[in-house]
Amino acid sequence: MTFSTSSAIVLALALARSSMAATGDLDTTFGQNGVALTGLVDVDQIISRCAPTAQPDGKILLCGTRFLSESSESSFFVARFTADGHLDPTFSFDGLVTIDFDGGSDFAAALALQSDGRIVVVGRSSNPLAPSTLANFAIARLLDDGTLDPEFGGGTGRKRIAFDLDAGDGEDVAADVAIQPDGRIVVAGTVATTSNGTDFGVVRLLPDGSPDSSFNLTGKVVVGLNLAGSANFDDAAMSVAIDTAGRILVAGNSDNGSLGSDFSIVRLLPNGALDPNFDSDGRAHFGFDVGMSANDQLSGMTLQHDGRILLVGAADVSPTSTINADIGLMRLQPDGTLDAGFGFSGKTLVSFDLVPDGFELAGDVVEQADGKLDVGGAAASPTANLLAVMVQLNADGSPDVSFGTFGKRVYDFGLTAIGGQAILNLGFQGERILASGIVIVPGPNANSVIDDFIVRLADDTVFANGFE
Repeated sequence: MTFSTSSAIVLALALARSSMAATGDLDTTFGQNGVALTGLVDVDQIISRCAPTAQPDGKILLCGTRFLSESSESSFFVARFTADGHLDPTFSFDGLVTIDFDGGSDFAAALALQSDGRIVVVGRSSNPLAPSTLANFAIARLLDDGTLDPEFGGGTGRKRIAFDLDAGDGEDVAADVAIQPDGRIVVAGTVATTSNGTDFGVVRLLPDGSPDSSFNLTGKVVVGLNLAGSANFDDAAMSVAIDTAGRILVAGNSDNGSLGSDFSIVRLLPNGALDPNFDSDGRAHFGFDVGMSANDQLSGMTLQHDGRILLVGAADVSPTSTINADIGLMRLQPDGTLDAGFGFSGKTLVSFDLVPDGFELAGDVVEQADGKLDVGGAAASPTANLLAVMVQLNADGSPDVSFGTFGKRVYDFGLTAIGGQAILNLGFQGERILASGIVIVPGPNANSVIDDFIVRLADDTVFANGFE
């Protein structure tokens, strides 16, 4: 799903900008009138797990991908903003770091902050000396000032990891990263194989970037759902998390043939073995199965404070061949079964339908301290562009009617007369919710371009308590 600048829309809904901020308003003390931008004009609009990540001092990290020339060359970037949303000059002098893996096509997928302040960024990197379809997991680590960490990757601060299970193309793509309490680095993504299409791939590294031999001996694990309805057994990992017992959860999508695509999830024990106490074999899959296509696409996962597992994405609900996707959430019990106390039998759908049978997607979900759930995403407008949206649910999956209109809000950042935006990821800065994604902004020569943004949402209870 991409933005089309030629078919952009004059946004119809604007934020209330009263002197007393309501829950979900943009915090106008953050960034420029409530929006922080990287200022880059060569940002890629790829959907990723590059969530805004706050450091203990309140500064905010964001990753993404930029194109550096008219060729296919692309690189990771990491931006750091001050606590109030301005690029931080103490981070590589201008708040921006570009990371290149030897001149290939590099795409950033996710970022994580270590307890010692070092910054781990993961994604994929093609090898410029190999066929263009060959790609590996790519991992880089930065010091707090934005320089590459000489203690990682044999002194380079960068590391490629190949699974090489498919001699045909070798497309191994990292999607997300998590840091264990002991500093070990867990990276999950999608791995191409010769016989089983694509599978989930997980790598665990020691703090210096070397493979962790206590994890399946090799530091790598490959898991396929291999659903019976699928002809090609394609599974794609999107998100990774580590629970309080040190078990690794990886969530994504699995092809189920004529039964569409399902949300899927695996849980590994700390040694890399599938956990038999999770849905009997460590693997589970679930579909909304509402629309004709039965296609459900997961984009994010969050572990709740009580160990329950939230999965979020989009579900086709159209009874015809015309796609009508709604925001979809599922919640699982820690044993991998659907939580009957959430929504309808563990599932809930949220529709904006700004246009009849409109397309909506959710990028991410987070849980607040009081158990309320916040979902960020996008919804199609009447001219097929995307508008940023937020949903707030009660702990049982019902709409929180104190938020927006029946628990839903639509945003216009006001950056262009004709524009659009999508919230792809969420994070926290203290008690405040940060939302990031992609937005259309004015570019060179009167052309519109895509930039990455961060906004901070107001909470009327926080304002009442004098947080500001």
